[in-house]
This record gives sequence, structure tokens and C-alpha cells, in this order.
Amino acid sequence: MRYALIIAMLLWSTLLASAETNLDRHKWSQQIGIAGKSCLAKFRQKFGNDHNYADCFTDQTDKEIDTCSRDVEFSNCVLQRSLKVYQICDLSKC
Repeated sequence: MRYALIIAMLLWSTLLASAETNLDRHKWSQQIGIAGKSCLAKFRQKFGNDHNYADCFTDQTDKEIDTCSRDVEFSNCVLQRSLKVYQICDLSKC
């Protein structure tokens, strides 16, 4: 169930980005896939099954994208900042 939440969040971000933008969607998809797998491995090493991965990173992503404005660049902002959360993979906030 927790992975479904992460996938739904990423799909939502992708749907918001349907307008023409400067961000390469294919490259972003690859990057977030790699970063997500790496971060999940680190998370499992540190916490095992004691913490909820989806809750931790959904909260972090929500806080990160709160600063995105609702203008033309909103979708790029959401994509870039959600990727940043998984690349940084700050387990101290879990």
C-alpha cells in the first residue's frame, strides 16, 4: 500500500506536467527511479520494517513542493523538487 502512495504521487506530478516545459520527462523518470531505489535501500538498511517509507518521503516531498507557485513553471518545480527529495534521501526526517 505504501508503494502505491508513492507511485500515485509521482503519477500526479507527471500529469501536472503535461504542458510544454524545459524539463526532459524521460530523463526525470529515469533519475527518480534510480534515486528512489537507492533511497529505499538506505531506508531499509537503517530502519528495516520499523518505519513507513512512503509516509516519510511523502511528508518530505509535500513540504518541499509547498513553495512551488501555481504558475506556468509549477509542474517543473514539483518534478525538480520531488526528485531532489529522493536524491538527498534525508533519513533523519523519518
